[in-house]
Amino acid sequence: MPKIEHEFMTELLQNDPGLVAELAELGFGVQLPHFTRATLESNRVGRIDPPELTADSVVLLRDPAKTRIVRGKPTDAVAGIIAEAQRGEDPDKRLSWPCYIANLRHRIDAPVLLVVLCPRPSAATWARRAIPTGHPGFTLQPLVLGPAEVPVVTDPDAFAESPELGVLSTLVHADDDVDLVDVMMEGLDKIDPSRAEIYTQFVMVLLDEAPRHRLEAIVASAIYDFTTPFTESYVEKGRAEGRAEGRAEGIAMIVLDMLDERGIEVGDEVRERVLSCTDVETLRAWARRAMLVSSAGELFD
Repeated sequence: MPKIEHEFMTELLQNDPGLVAELAELGFGVQLPHFTRATLESNRVGRIDPPELTADSVVLLRDPAKTRIVRGKPTDAVAGIIAEAQRGEDPDKRLSWPCYIANLRHRIDAPVLLVVLCPRPSAATWARRAIPTGHPGFTLQPLVLGPAEVPVVTDPDAFAESPELGVLSTLVHADDDVDLVDVMMEGLDKIDPSRAEIYTQFVMVLLDEAPRHRLEAIVASAIYDFTTPFTESYVEKGRAEGRAEGRAEGIAMIVLDMLDERGIEVGDEVRERVLSCTDVETLRAWARRAMLVSSAGELFD
């Protein structure tokens, strides 16, 4: 089942479609055709009986100077990139990934790459395995962005220029270098506050223990102007004796915020149960489910 980490990484790639092209060039030295802009395309890649296959993100690289007719329709796509976020092993992907590439190649009549983002080394090792299709010479070698291929962003100005790459760098590398959390917060302070709020909120849930504690301390210091109901709880608690209580209250608020953002109605009973919970791990599990459930009551299933 998809987790909040998967959903957030996918959101980062979709917020900045050009990022996946940049990562492909930086990580693998891929020479992409000249393009003037990168846009998201429908992520449905055709119907294969019985399931419909849906990629995480489909990015088209476009150049109006190379507009042409493909199967009766004009297109300026000069290349396509299938971007997948992969947290662990999934044998079905070895069947669906070749379909994604072949289908998009048929639609745009241009080169297509498969780029797989794996924040965990074990997932990256698995995803790098070549996928033989059975046809002579037709073996798919996924381009896998593991921790070693994701650039480390250490400059707040560079972070602000590409916040999606910066957040990705923090999530992947902050466990080894907690100072990246400070870089992230300085960089987020230079971008639109509403965007900074969203990214801070999600990163707070996804970071491992040591970098998360660093982020909590920074938020509690109230150095930065941008804030959310989730992070405000840490400031209000002063991060003194109320560490566990403040963290529980903050995560409870992010659970309710996520449901609200997705348009899911939250009744008084659900709200009270979430707000009264003091177990941090339970609340973190509910926060992950809040990205997926179709009704508030499913949080507790």
